[in-house]
Amino acid sequence: MKKIFIFTLISFFASFGALTANEKTGSQHEYGFSILGSYEYEETQFMHLRGGSQAESNKFENLGFIYNYKNSFLNNGYFTEFEFDNSYQFMNQSYWSNTTGTMKDIDVDIFNSRLLYGFNISDKLMLKSGLGYRYLYHYWQNRVSTTGGKGYDREQDYTYIPIIAELKAPIPELSVDGILKIEFDQVIAGQNNSYLGYLGGANKDLEFTNDDGYIWKVSYAANISNYVIEPYYEFMSIEESTVTNSSQEPSNTTKEIGVRFKTAFYTSNTSDVSNYKTFLNDDNYYFGIQLLKSEVELGLYAPTGTAKIDEEVGYGYSLVSGTGLTDFIDLEFAFNQFNQSQLSCNNGDTIKTDGRYNNGANDPGDTLTCGSDGIQVVIESYSTAFGIKPKYEYSVNGLDLALNLNVGYHRWDQSEATVTAGSSTSVVDHTGMDPYYGIGISTSYDNFDLSVSYLDHDMFYDAKSLGASLNYKF
Repeated sequence: MKKIFIFTLISFFASFGALTANEKTGSQHEYGFSILGSYEYEETQFMHLRGGSQAESNKFENLGFIYNYKNSFLNNGYFTEFEFDNSYQFMNQSYWSNTTGTMKDIDVDIFNSRLLYGFNISDKLMLKSGLGYRYLYHYWQNRVSTTGGKGYDREQDYTYIPIIAELKAPIPELSVDGILKIEFDQVIAGQNNSYLGYLGGANKDLEFTNDDGYIWKVSYAANISNYVIEPYYEFMSIEESTVTNSSQEPSNTTKEIGVRFKTAFYTSNTSDVSNYKTFLNDDNYYFGIQLLKSEVELGLYAPTGTAKIDEEVGYGYSLVSGTGLTDFIDLEFAFNQFNQSQLSCNNGDTIKTDGRYNNGANDPGDTLTCGSDGIQVVIESYSTAFGIKPKYEYSVNGLDLALNLNVGYHRWDQSEATVTAGSSTSVVDHTGMDPYYGIGISTSYDNFDLSVSYLDHDMFYDAKSLGASLNYKF
């Protein structure tokens, strides 16, 4: 039945005209639907909720609906745009916790709405901002986990300020005309409700406040054969909540990958525009992905017995975008997810601390002994970076190379989770803004740029990284 429903939607949207990259004044209505690839909500080392390909069952029981209204007009000679953007998504999730077992087939609704206003900075680039609202509801009431834990409905509401760059980004190699969207959202108000009251007795509904967090979004809307196909990636990080009745919502992250299918039509009052003003005349932009192999400090050392310290667990990545300020300096922005660092130890093992672990609960050089259940310490690190990239270009035996420096600041957040095997998890959060710096070398081929770099990011637990990136220049 769901396959028939999706096919009907595709047939309906195909009856409209396709989106166009040409500038037009007037009104546009955009309709579409989205399909989730993967979704993960995680409270570090304590619990996670997974949907799409990561769910344990009903992987394809998810569908979203999109409606977008735009009104474009000239304002003092500049091309500007008002936008009202809405989406609704339902999905089926599976639940895991290291203390309350597992649960399948959880229904979830997510609603997003944004009011935006923007203007063309250049022929290629439009910047937008405004106000956004995200609403999520988990239907857990009357559900029981594998350990007998009783579920309860949860509601999350976030108000945020979005900053969006929309870049005309054709890819001639693929004969694709598209729009690259890069978005950073700053959460300014958040509320979480846990509806425990239905359980009776001492259980009461709880209300928490989460006013600190951010969201990164990246998508590419490709106009292919009269359809718009838009793969997207979203990352959300929310800090811990206020305390209510000795309870607290821990810090959490959400990662989502999916694809949107859209079409649009203009109303009859539209007209083409080609002679509007811009602030910049020289368009030079790039976007890419960087693979990171990082060493993230753990603040622990000198393990004994079976204790093991690994400060280079897995790989991290960066989403990198930038523009050329001059022929010799780039302005660059990046979202970074560093790889983890971990400690594992068993009963009687010992380690030493440099004084940072567990919010400085011990003096530098103190020896810590692992208890009978053993423990695991995991540090996860993320950051949003902005800086400049001076470069010097030269040629060696006909190969064009560029030597560059990386200098800037990044807003970072780290979670330090201590897990006692099978019983409890405690999390300490760190956040701040510090400098980063590095050096790299790159070479170009047509619109592609391949680079290797060394980067040092100052944080509570510093990260040193080797990175390999592939960028595409638009």
